[in-house]
Amino acid sequence: MPDPRFFTRKGPFRVREIAAWTGAASPSGSDLDRSVSDLSYLKKAGPNDLCYLSGPEHAAAAQASKAGACLTIESLTDLAPPDAVVLIAKDPQAAFSVVADSFYPNRSSPIMDAEQMPNGALIHPDAVIAEDVLIAPGAVIGPGAMVGARSRIGSMTTVGTGVMIGEDCDVGPNVSIGYCLVGSNVMIHPGVRIGQDGFGFVFDSVAGRHRKVPQLGRVIIQDDVEIGANTTIDRGTLDDTEIGEGCRIDNQVQIGHNVSLGKRCIIVSQVGLSGSCKIGDDVVIAGQVGLADHVRVGPKARIAAKSGVMRDIPPGTVVMGYPAKPIRTFWREVAALGRLTGKGKPS
Repeated sequence: MPDPRFFTRKGPFRVREIAAWTGAASPSGSDLDRSVSDLSYLKKAGPNDLCYLSGPEHAAAAQASKAGACLTIESLTDLAPPDAVVLIAKDPQAAFSVVADSFYPNRSSPIMDAEQMPNGALIHPDAVIAEDVLIAPGAVIGPGAMVGARSRIGSMTTVGTGVMIGEDCDVGPNVSIGYCLVGSNVMIHPGVRIGQDGFGFVFDSVAGRHRKVPQLGRVIIQDDVEIGANTTIDRGTLDDTEIGEGCRIDNQVQIGHNVSLGKRCIIVSQVGLSGSCKIGDDVVIAGQVGLADHVRVGPKARIAAKSGVMRDIPPGTVVMGYPAKPIRTFWREVAALGRLTGKGKPS
């Protein structure tokens, strides 16, 4: 379920209300008065949760799910969670987004009343700040935020509602942090943006427009992480975006929603990680690499600069090129192309 420190939930709602919002139908005899309290994925859903099933590739997860209600298409009703009330929609993901808007209508940080410090910083009375924290002029600390011992917050930085920052952290100027839990000994350089909406849209074929998918997850940053200037890390959709312990992230890196970085990864400047990529421990990704969504990179893999990764990379593999391929294959192809183009005489 979305973290109540960051998201205020409405409801519960009856299944019949959800059906009315989405235009979904339900098989005869369905319990339309069942109460739905929250939203979840198939694998995490409980008896009071609503989920959606959009394709047969998720059949195993659906059959194991304990969801109380499920949006799906007519051809997949037999694969829906066994104890769920089934709601048949033309586009389950778009319908799920409609429901999410009703459960979580206000996803912006609230405008807050704050106490002004002598240096011009604004600290909400409900924030918890250790006595030896240094807060620079113009910083804003939101309600329910926590900043641990010996941490420093730079000028004009915003620490949003409910954000937790651990001990011995150094947060530079002009940073914004929202919907985020930060470990200890973390360095965040100037201009970093953490916790903003992920780039999630679904085309609603019924409405004929792109519908925003509510982003109800968080960003989790483990201990001993460094994040370079002007890097952006989006919060998750329902699951979290996770940055593993000991990671080093360079400047101007884009990390999409639901990305998971393992421990001690090195991500060099101008890398783009699309949504839901899973990166193993000790991976090195060189400059200007792009990863397609849902790609998995095994532990200790290496990706050379300017590569485009379209498919999973096994552990320990070194790849290069666009599309990325084992580095020896890449250089053999370059050599072969050189022989074909470089040795002939001009006609």
